[in-house]
Amino acid sequence: MQNIFDESALTELASSQGIPERVAPALARVRRMAPEWLLDQVQEAGLEGKGGARFPSYRKMRLHRLQEAPVKHLIVNGAEHEPGSSKDSWLLTHHPRVVVDGALCVAHEVGATDVHFAVNEINQDALQAIRTAVNDVRRTVVNLPNIHVNVVPDVYVVGEETALIKALEGMPPMPAGRPPFPIQSGLHGRSTLVHNAETMAHVPYIALAGSDMYRSMGPTGLGPTLCTFGEEFVRSGVRLVPQGISIQVLIDDFGGGLGSGRKIVAVQPGGPSSAFLSSADFHCTFDAPSLKAVGSSLGCAAVRAYADVEAVINDLKEIADFFAASSCGQCPPCGMQTRMLATIVGQLSAGKARRKAIDQIPLIVQANQGKGLCGLIQMPVSPIESLIRLFPDEVAERVM
Repeated sequence: MQNIFDESALTELASSQGIPERVAPALARVRRMAPEWLLDQVQEAGLEGKGGARFPSYRKMRLHRLQEAPVKHLIVNGAEHEPGSSKDSWLLTHHPRVVVDGALCVAHEVGATDVHFAVNEINQDALQAIRTAVNDVRRTVVNLPNIHVNVVPDVYVVGEETALIKALEGMPPMPAGRPPFPIQSGLHGRSTLVHNAETMAHVPYIALAGSDMYRSMGPTGLGPTLCTFGEEFVRSGVRLVPQGISIQVLIDDFGGGLGSGRKIVAVQPGGPSSAFLSSADFHCTFDAPSLKAVGSSLGCAAVRAYADVEAVINDLKEIADFFAASSCGQCPPCGMQTRMLATIVGQLSAGKARRKAIDQIPLIVQANQGKGLCGLIQMPVSPIESLIRLFPDEVAERVM
């Protein structure tokens, strides 16, 4: 599949349109166009936020553009704390200029005066690459917004946008209640737009090739998305995938199947908080609406596959333990629910779970519905509930 992040190809595309700039060629194109032209292209392309929520990108951009303020911030979240996902790290390390170009295009369109690139403290290669790309742009392009490269802690909750803003302000990364929303009052009380690094990396291709070409890269007109295939796959690592293919094609053609050669019986398509799918759902289309319809989610598109249910349960224990440990402690219901779920899954993994405990799971979730300042309280719920629903016999074998 065509690499839409290839700097040379993007530069050649710009050159064919009479744009000689080799650094930030998409920004040069956007600056030539009428106001809101890029927003229209992003809307027509159907670009979704790639951080996990899959919210239509143009909506946030338009809201930010409407904010009238002397200082407006754009934060590019490349910290990537989601277990199993390495797409943002891959982009920042291997295609930093494209991420920067996309961010500058959006900043120009929405009127952002400051652009911040948030990079995880443990990712030194990405940090060095993005700093080099920013310096190249500063030396080459005029009339830029203020550009900042920020190091953020390796703490899961920093992925939540209000916690990320607190971290950039030098405060403990704790999620904040809303309203006000960041677009109204975010970094230092100023209007702030937060977008994922991959979202920004899609913008240059859309700006230079057009929304129609972008949409044509997926069989259902939804364009492509980056996936991180787990180490169990023959073709593990980060790969650009067209949305609209089936799960079966995803795991066979793009993942190459399991390295062990065994048959895949379950897939987790969207990262650790997405529900598992059994082989009965492998005909499902790999896109956010279709996965939602079968009870799962596209999330950050970190794809895991399993040859047996025992491996699913073992991974589920790690997932539940991770979310329990990641709860920041600010909301008691979140800490309580994630710990209780982790305990039950741990007992299940050890073959010592009680049926009464398994039956309590929906009651625990229902009692805490709508509680918590961020979504972490719900993160382990879908994978746990899907395991129980899809594999009742295997679960029963582990219940005392």
